Amino acid sequence: MPDATSPRAEHDGPDVNADHAFLASLLQHPSRRALLALDAQGRLIVGNDRARSLVGGQLEADLREALADGMRQLAEHPDREIQHRHVTPQYTLDCLLRAVTGADGKVLGYTISVFSQDEAPDLAESPDRARWRFALENAQDGLWDWDAQRDQVYRSGRCFTMLGYARDAFAGSFDAWQSLIHPDDRPRMKVALHAHLTGERENYIVDYRVRDANGRWRWVLDRGRAITWDSAGRPQRVVGTHTDIHDYKQIEAQLRERELILNQAQHVAHLGNWSWDPENDKLWWSDELYWIVGLPNTQAPPKFRNQRHLFTPESYERLHAASVALLKQAKPYALEVVMLRPNGERRIVQARAEAILSDDGRVQSLVGVLHDITEQRQAEENSRWRNDLLDRIAAMGRIGGFELLVETGELHWTDENYRIHGIEPGKPLRFEDTLPSYTPESAQKLQVAFQRMLREHIPEQSADLCYITQDERRIWLRVTGSLELREGKPYRITGLTQDITEEHEAGERIEQLAHYDTLTGLPNRFLFRQRAEESIEIARRNNQPLALLFLDLDRFKYVNDTQGHEAGDLLLQEIAGRLRQCVRASDLVGRLGGDEFLVLLREIARPEDAAVVARKIIEAVGRPINLAHGESQVGCSIGIALLGENNPDLESMLRAADTAMYAAKDAGRNTFQFYNASFYERVQRRVTLEQELRQALARNELHLAFQPTVSMEDNGVACIEALLRWTSSSGESRFPSEFIPVAEDCGEILPIGRWVLGEACRQARRWHEAGLQFGRIAVNVSPLQLRDPEFGSQVLEACAREQWPTDRLVLEITESALMRDSDVLRNTFALFKTNGITLSIDDFGTGFSNLGYLHRFPLRNLKIDRSFVSRMDTTPNMLELTHAVVSLGHALGLSVVAEGVETENVLQLLRQQGCDEAQGYLFTRPLAADEMATWLAAQA
Repeated sequence: MPDATSPRAEHDGPDVNADHAFLASLLQHPSRRALLALDAQGRLIVGNDRARSLVGGQLEADLREALADGMRQLAEHPDREIQHRHVTPQYTLDCLLRAVTGADGKVLGYTISVFSQDEAPDLAESPDRARWRFALENAQDGLWDWDAQRDQVYRSGRCFTMLGYARDAFAGSFDAWQSLIHPDDRPRMKVALHAHLTGERENYIVDYRVRDANGRWRWVLDRGRAITWDSAGRPQRVVGTHTDIHDYKQIEAQLRERELILNQAQHVAHLGNWSWDPENDKLWWSDELYWIVGLPNTQAPPKFRNQRHLFTPESYERLHAASVALLKQAKPYALEVVMLRPNGERRIVQARAEAILSDDGRVQSLVGVLHDITEQRQAEENSRWRNDLLDRIAAMGRIGGFELLVETGELHWTDENYRIHGIEPGKPLRFEDTLPSYTPESAQKLQVAFQRMLREHIPEQSADLCYITQDERRIWLRVTGSLELREGKPYRITGLTQDITEEHEAGERIEQLAHYDTLTGLPNRFLFRQRAEESIEIARRNNQPLALLFLDLDRFKYVNDTQGHEAGDLLLQEIAGRLRQCVRASDLVGRLGGDEFLVLLREIARPEDAAVVARKIIEAVGRPINLAHGESQVGCSIGIALLGENNPDLESMLRAADTAMYAAKDAGRNTFQFYNASFYERVQRRVTLEQELRQALARNELHLAFQPTVSMEDNGVACIEALLRWTSSSGESRFPSEFIPVAEDCGEILPIGRWVLGEACRQARRWHEAGLQFGRIAVNVSPLQLRDPEFGSQVLEACAREQWPTDRLVLEITESALMRDSDVLRNTFALFKTNGITLSIDDFGTGFSNLGYLHRFPLRNLKIDRSFVSRMDTTPNMLELTHAVVSLGHALGLSVVAEGVETENVLQLLRQQGCDEAQGYLFTRPLAADEMATWLAAQA
């Protein structure tokens, strides 16, 4: 080793500024140790006498190599002390390596102290000295010293006594203390210790709970630091302290709880607070104040001078002036201002603030609160609005309030109550003084109601009373009282008084309207039913005959349509008077509605008497009636039902009489019929048909049959008629003559007609595409379809959809369809003529033929009804009649078709008369579509 006394050995050495740092480091070593100073590269700078005698030659080289890892460690962690034990055959040397750093924290070099335990064991720093030195430096309560290499922990007495244990109560190992730590806190403690020992954190600090001698958990703050490390960077010695922070933790929990309660209270009260330090311009807001202002509490509150945007201009000016006075004169303020949130919402707040003064009277800080009273002001405004509204409602609804003090009999009224009773508001009243103004019955009722409340403690009573005002007006009042008890005794009665005069009078009028027909003055259906049921009960009990007549006027609709509803009303009034004259005073006459009337004959001697009354009514109703636009005449159809086994009550009698009335209409009108079970069955059959017919299309129960029309000239198939058929889901076949009228009455003929048209055109196209020869396809059309303004366009759409030429379509209509000439009919026929659609008159001769109609409309065919054709060769004059029809058709420019041809003889007669086409069983019966195709193929 070079001369240790040389100040500049092997190099120029550190500069003068570094010398003080080296000297300071050397003074921290025991003076009797061998001391060495190295530069940043680990080269020797200087050493003391002990170093010269102990370290030299090969030992120096070995130490330099052994301490190289320690120097690299200190380069990263210059605050550490590196211990190294170097063993040679002669010595066992303990080395302590430290770094020397400059003002900028960079490593300037290293110092090494070396001593041999064999020669001078007293030179080593004692463990107690090192422990107490660290404890004094950190000024903590309990001291612990952990020798990581031997896993031994020294703990001062305070570590035990702070937990109530005796000194050395448990072993000096790391795990002994670990077992005392709360299981939930152990992971956190280990994480903190590991972070320090691996160099992630400069110090080790963590708080956790430890079980004390009484088994309770106590909070401890544990802090420490590794003070020596081996050359491999492992901690050798860690020293630290335990501090009892249990009381602090409890105070902290209490403070948190109180802070939470305070914040919650402020939130509930919408109360935010603030403080401002004028000297440092530091402003603080509570969380609730952030909410009131509408700003996030993650940002700093705006400075005082930048808060103009938080208020309306007028509010800010007042608040600014008050704040200046507070800051300069310490004058507190209390203002109501309007804040503006960033989203434009307006909040009404009460702002209060005052100054905190220093000892010399200067303003030290300002504190204040903002109380959001927006909802309160809105509630107050709503309350005022509701009170005003209630006053207006009370006046509009004529509702007054009252208070009756039980002990004194004093009576207090609201102003509206005074006005209701017609008394000047404010006049002193007693309950007894008001009773004479009620009618005797009402006064007694009111007294009894209040006496029951007081005697039986009934909570509430209500009564409708009649009161006579000072100007002799009679008014009706609804008084409702509620009893209030105090200490179990009646104290007062409070309640409402409502003027129900109009309601009472309206009730009387409603009673009249509810039971009598307003037009005729007869009992309406409700009163008639009530009285009829009473009469039926008496008749059954006394075994007396009773009859019910159901009347329906004939031709009443004609009067309404031609002369107007006013004339119809006058006619009904006249009929009602005539009906009263036709019956006795003991009988009951009522109006069911429209032009239907009911007559209940009580105490008749025999059932036949009902027929006598019916004839009398028919004769009276049939007499002419003088109306504004002239004389009119109507009739009536009457159904009669008798009380008996088949009709034991009013409902059954009404059904029976209604059925009999329809029988009278079927019998020719202006007559009467007694109830007949067979006719009822026919009516029921019709109802059933109507119900089933509405579902027939959806259930695919309808289908078409087809019958050809043959040309007389060449025997070719001139046309094929599509005929509607219905087979119900039960397999029952329904005849067209039965269900077609029902379909027309209930309106189902319209969707069924559209289906027939489309299906017929679709089938005709299939036959045509199959190469079968025929002329046109014919479809029957109901008069109801012709009245539909959309029917013409629907026909054209069906032809286009099914790709069937319109000039190969024939629409067969009845004569009655032409009787109702209208713009709709003429427009539809014009559309058909434009598109080449053929119109044919079906069943000619069975209706009311009108040559004018035949000439006016664009018809092409006449079909002679089968009732004429089938009797041509058997009935006298029928041959001449058919010949006249054929001649008439030709004279009008129409081709004539004869239907119902069943014999060859009839066919020849028709040829002789010049008939153009024929149809009937002689050629084929109506066939299904596939059968028709086979028949057509056979004609080729």
